[in-house]
Amino acid sequence: MHRARSALLLVALILFASVPAVAQMGDMKMPMDKPASTALTRQAYTTNRAFLVKIVSIPNPIPYEKYFKLGLEVYDGGDPSKKISDAQVKVAAGMRHGMSSGFMHGMQSTPKVDVQNGVVTVSGMYFHMQGPWTLATTVTSGGKEGVAYLQLPCCAQ
Repeated sequence: MHRARSALLLVALILFASVPAVAQMGDMKMPMDKPASTALTRQAYTTNRAFLVKIVSIPNPIPYEKYFKLGLEVYDGGDPSKKISDAQVKVAAGMRHGMSSGFMHGMQSTPKVDVQNGVVTVSGMYFHMQGPWTLATTVTSGGKEGVAYLQLPCCAQ
């Protein structure tokens, strides 16, 4: 009797713990089998408006299931004409599928970031699914840090 009650309690606990995930899935959009219809975000401020991140080079169209690279530049959020050449930049790309924050899944590759003369080259980008991808770009400079989100539509076949 004690084991049955413990097993029932365990099942109830597991079901209770899964409620947030199931609730979130109600608004979730599933993976697409067609290219994204969203527009490319050419520039975006970090969420704290400390920096402005601009895409300066990207393949058009973005390739599907092929490696590609893109170029970024970082500007002062308070003076967008002032380029920041010593910024540290980290990137992560993923698909949200309707999530308001975070990624449902990321890329299957790890991009490499290289900064030279104020141009940030991100190589090793690889979109294995069609649809809208988000590039989360974390910028650190002058004791400040912020994250800019750029939308990248995928893809050409």
